[in-house]
Amino acid sequence: MQTSEPTIALYTKVLAGLLLLTLLTFIQPSTWHLTPGKTIVIQLIIAMMKVGLVAAYYMHLRSERAYLKGYVVMALVILLIFFVIVGIDVVHS
Repeated sequence: MQTSEPTIALYTKVLAGLLLLTLLTFIQPSTWHLTPGKTIVIQLIIAMMKVGLVAAYYMHLRSERAYLKGYVVMALVILLIFFVIVGIDVVHS
């Protein structure tokens, strides 16, 4: 399931998207005066969008087979489980 070869124009668009999201990361707290909890949620959403772009285009996961994508998802789920366990431990200590 190989797609066409990525071009310089595609990588330039992805880079522009990453730079815009990074700019939004810095501008968001000062322009939208939200509670710290809501700001953290928005910052994490922006970070996940950047991770998605990097993984899909720069790590070439967009053109990989389904089983390899499954391995990546499985690794992220295991990482999330560890974060939840550590978070629960920190809250209760």
